[in-house]
Amino acid sequence: MAQTETNKPADTIYFGGVKGVIWGNPGKDGKPTRYSVQYVRSYRTEDGSWRDTNSLGELDNLKIGPLYLKVADRIVELKSEGRQAANAEEDEE
Repeated sequence: MAQTETNKPADTIYFGGVKGVIWGNPGKDGKPTRYSVQYVRSYRTEDGSWRDTNSLGELDNLKIGPLYLKVADRIVELKSEGRQAANAEEDEE
């Protein structure tokens, strides 16, 4: 699926061939953005093109622990950035 501005991830964190794709879900009625994560492994097909899969092997599973920590830290940063932006908007009003 091609990514557009409307479905672009908030960030992508890589670790050992596995990536955590962070998606922002805008809050409703003034609530803050909520985040979800998709863990994905990329691989190359026989014709040389790249594909993603959600199916992770046993070695990939071992990489999820350190990746999870990096993703969790990034979500904290994204939430902080969102709060700072909201506070800046309130100060301007």
